[in-house]
Amino acid sequence: MIVRSLLCLACAFSSLAPTVVSSADFAFAKVSTKIIRFPVGDLSSANDVGPLADSLTGMDFDPGANVLWAIDFTAPSLGTINQSTGAYTSAVVLESGITAFTIDPVDGTFYVAKGDRDVYSLDPSSGQLALEGYGAAGGTAISALAADCSGRLFALAGNGTDLPNLYQAHLGVGDPVLIGTPGYAGPTNLEFDNRSGVLYAWFLPPGGGNTISTHVTLDATTGLASAPIAQLDGRYRMAIRNECSIFADDFEA
Repeated sequence: MIVRSLLCLACAFSSLAPTVVSSADFAFAKVSTKIIRFPVGDLSSANDVGPLADSLTGMDFDPGANVLWAIDFTAPSLGTINQSTGAYTSAVVLESGITAFTIDPVDGTFYVAKGDRDVYSLDPSSGQLALEGYGAAGGTAISALAADCSGRLFALAGNGTDLPNLYQAHLGVGDPVLIGTPGYAGPTNLEFDNRSGVLYAWFLPPGGGNTISTHVTLDATTGLASAPIAQLDGRYRMAIRNECSIFADDFEA
């Protein structure tokens, strides 16, 4: 509880509007048939890690930023990705239909969604799901989840007609709160940079053969998107490799 309180205090001191920041940490992403690695917010410096043919629902690091977990959509399972080769190793079989995945960077809880408003915790040792509550408004489907260092859980969800919205979930406490509309269709990824608190997102508009993904930051207090950081071919699922800091200025690192 003391650590969580310190984390919340740090978040309060650093709750500025998201901007792209220089970071020594790396992001890993699944795009097309490969895994790539790049400095956070800098796609121009991306390097190939290795091939991976299967589609992923999502990917995220454990709280220690050591293990890169992923959910394989092609052959439904939870597994790990080798950060040197890009190879995927299945750990446990899952039921099909999972549409979003994130790991709480403090307590390590695995969260998933299954194409509606519900959020489930996932037991990584058994693959069992447990309903935790609503992550978005009724009639919407969650397509991306992200948790931050203060214990907040966010979801991008839409109804298939209007542009999707950003919500903050309050699992087991209350209803989800509408934050705002980023202004882009087809969200595929939502991820916090634990060092800076910046919330990153990827969007891939559906239909019409469109293959261009847009990478932006989102303001977690309004849902507004930044100008595009990059617009690139392919569908992106991304995870950022860094730990939460218990200090607002990250001085202990």
